[in-house]
Amino acid sequence: MFDLKDFRQNVLKMTQEEFAKLIGVRQDYVSRMEKTPETIEFSMLLKIAEVTGTTLDELVGYKKSLPKALQVENTWEPSAFIKKTLLNYLKTKAENLPLNQEIKYEKLVLDLERMIQTTIVKPTVAIVGMSDAGKSRLINSLLGNDKMPTSWTPTTSVSVHIKHVDDRPSFIDDEVWIFTGDKSGFDTKKLYDETYCKKWRIASGPASILGEYGTRQGDKYDIEEASAAVVFVDSSILQICDIVDLPGFGTGDRRNDDILAQKSREFADIVVYMSIANGFLRAADIEFIKSTLNSLPVIENRGNGLNPLNNLFVIASQAHTVDNGNKSELENILDAGSKRLYNLVPEEIWENREEQSGYVHTEPVLRKRFFTYTTDKPYLREPFENEVREILEKLPSIINRNAIDAIKKHIDDLKLDLKREINQYEDILKEREKYKRLLDEIINNEATRVNENEKARETVLNSIKTLQKESVSDFETKYTSVISIDNIVDIIKEKRYKKKKEDMELLAGYLSSKLQAKLQTILKGKSEKLNNVIDNYLQNFNVQINKLESELKSFNIPFDTVKIFASGLAGLATFGGLAIWASTLGNLGAYILVAKGVSVLSALGISVAGGTAGAASLVAAIGGPITLGIALAVIVGLSVFAFASGGWQKGIAKKLVKEYSKQDAFGQFVTEIEKFWDDTESAFNAAADHLEAQWKEYVEGLNEMVNSSSIEDIKASILKAERLQSFLEEMPLSESTMALRGM
Repeated sequence: MFDLKDFRQNVLKMTQEEFAKLIGVRQDYVSRMEKTPETIEFSMLLKIAEVTGTTLDELVGYKKSLPKALQVENTWEPSAFIKKTLLNYLKTKAENLPLNQEIKYEKLVLDLERMIQTTIVKPTVAIVGMSDAGKSRLINSLLGNDKMPTSWTPTTSVSVHIKHVDDRPSFIDDEVWIFTGDKSGFDTKKLYDETYCKKWRIASGPASILGEYGTRQGDKYDIEEASAAVVFVDSSILQICDIVDLPGFGTGDRRNDDILAQKSREFADIVVYMSIANGFLRAADIEFIKSTLNSLPVIENRGNGLNPLNNLFVIASQAHTVDNGNKSELENILDAGSKRLYNLVPEEIWENREEQSGYVHTEPVLRKRFFTYTTDKPYLREPFENEVREILEKLPSIINRNAIDAIKKHIDDLKLDLKREINQYEDILKEREKYKRLLDEIINNEATRVNENEKARETVLNSIKTLQKESVSDFETKYTSVISIDNIVDIIKEKRYKKKKEDMELLAGYLSSKLQAKLQTILKGKSEKLNNVIDNYLQNFNVQINKLESELKSFNIPFDTVKIFASGLAGLATFGGLAIWASTLGNLGAYILVAKGVSVLSALGISVAGGTAGAASLVAAIGGPITLGIALAVIVGLSVFAFASGGWQKGIAKKLVKEYSKQDAFGQFVTEIEKFWDDTESAFNAAADHLEAQWKEYVEGLNEMVNSSSIEDIKASILKAERLQSFLEEMPLSESTMALRGM
């Protein structure tokens, strides 16, 4: 596309006014042509070519040159080697296992493969911001090519996932695949699942088809089903990360874009937020960044060498537009923006991050995450490029170390389970009669056990309902204390807000974030209470299945109640308060959370942190979309408010209370609370059903083994289990294997 603005500035060296005189039009007409170059008429192109002494071919072929691609060291190579080695081992060695004879062993190997696929993954960088921030141009600059459609007007309307060409699945030959999806969208974690991808593909071809489905000017833009595109590009930076270009916020013409961008940030490891330098951090920008801070994974801690907020970049884009790129003036803009953002983030958000990382977050810490960017002047983008290169080169080793540790622990757990299983087989051979009595005892106790378990389940469900009611009641108290005239007046004075529109918009956003923080604190506390309820339920289940006569009490039934209950959560999309319970399970919890779609760095970090830090991480994104929606709606409501003189603080406080009531803010937050606990109840029922089904399957298997299997059958089962045990023992996870690739 002809870049008229760049042609005027960098080839002709003219101002808009001078160029307008040259071609005989008004300055505002030139401005419109630069914003929408695709609308320039052919006759105007001929005129521009004539008066500037260029040929028409030269003119329409002129494009703004891109900076050279960001060059990075390929620190992902060791991780790629380990991942490939492990998957190849599973593929080749598993063929020698009798998996078709043992469904449980087949599932074990499939789960192990899934864990490797989902934990050893490149970090994801999400590029977000308002629709005019220049996200696609920044991405093209990092890549060193123009695969992403760009324009001064809002363009991208689907989330575009950009991956290295070497990461292209074997069943994809095209440069781009475009997908629809279910109600949750397309799950990019299933990109290597051929059946899944072909089910949801709606188009494929060269990168140019992004213009049809992924831009507001495209022919297929109005097809709401298009939710994601995956592009495969040969670029240095993509060797160590994936990039996601998210729809621009705040266009107002397609609500799906805001929702998609809000949700997509939650799986990002790094977020680059862009705001134009000559309108830096407007009220809506502030709201989106606050929401980003809530969902951004805390990857830094004092053990991994990363500094606070290392994975957040706040960019003043199009920096050349500020006094021709005056560095001193731009630094002042960044300073003011950092101070404004820090003061508008409720202290609960900073406390939440401090609890997880161990670092105190001060305004100077936040200021270090502010940068300028423009493709026009290298000195205005180099600090950002250097910083993003540094963090991207560091993350692969952290991901690899955490992932390998998690896989090792998972394999150790599997080997321990197999050892218990083998011990039981051997005991049956030695004392079959005792096992017959054990089985009789279990079967005779089943009616009582089922009855006790139903009572215990009812106790849990009643507790969930009670926690829901308490959550609503507690939040109502907090809501009325925050959205009150006196409190708002106090905040205006404390924060020194002035009687101007921008300050009042920021105040509205601060209040919404404060409500979200209160909501999260309440749900975190109630979920930690639920942990005890779930633990008691599982202990009771264990007691019931081990109710044996004294002579049989020495038998150790190899049935891991906690692990089996937790595994019932793995396939669920949401599980409310049980996510916090899962975070206390260490390695097992991390695997469940990754399967749910939580950022790998975040999930593996939770498995290490556990406890309150894990809980703090998992509640951080709760209420994000509605908080953002309420804040923006209230801001719009304030735009028609006339600021009176005199006691204006009380006047604006009354107006804000009225606007929050008009938006039914309390009702919206209550709906979020109810959904949280409804999800908790559904997840508990699913996990409890899974536990019950697995216990019955275990009893049936034991019955067959004790009463129907011959000695040869049992010895064959021992041999199968031992072969699988050896298979796990020989997994290439030794120190020497990793040292081979400098790990």
